[in-house]
Amino acid sequence: MIASAAEFADYFDGVRRRTVGFFRMIPADRADWAPKAGEYTCGDVVRHVAACERMFVGAVVDGQWRYPGHDRALAPTLEAALADLDAGHAACDARLRALDAGALATTRPALEPDARPVRAWRLLLAMAEHEVHHRSQLASYLTWMGLEAPDIFGLGVEDVERLTAAAAGRSA
Repeated sequence: MIASAAEFADYFDGVRRRTVGFFRMIPADRADWAPKAGEYTCGDVVRHVAACERMFVGAVVDGQWRYPGHDRALAPTLEAALADLDAGHAACDARLRALDAGALATTRPALEPDARPVRAWRLLLAMAEHEVHHRSQLASYLTWMGLEAPDIFGLGVEDVERLTAAAAGRSA
């Protein structure tokens, strides 16, 4: 279980910072690009992540599910979508940091009518997992566009191989 909403907010700030690094790799002229018809565009992914943070935090704080949507008209440019993402995150972060730690153990209504209620802290974990899913989706998009996605923690696989080999040599 998560001990406090503020601790989770600290953790999620890192998740969001890494996600934004991927989002900022989208060329402005490719915001409406999708791998095929019917798939999310790059801009849709950004707007959807912003909308879902509001939805999950609303479910945790208010006990109500509201999906504000990710329609292009809400933030028609990549710059506008990123600004909305930042503004929404700041508002959600403040709401989480103000939440009493005891609230995390209480149940919230399930999204689906016939599903069991879920503890608030589990919704926060689901929010983080959801964001990572869409970050990975965008990483694929960037690759399909011929761009290189950023390394998640500043290290590529080659760096990890080199460092682990060096560490193994030290421990031998």
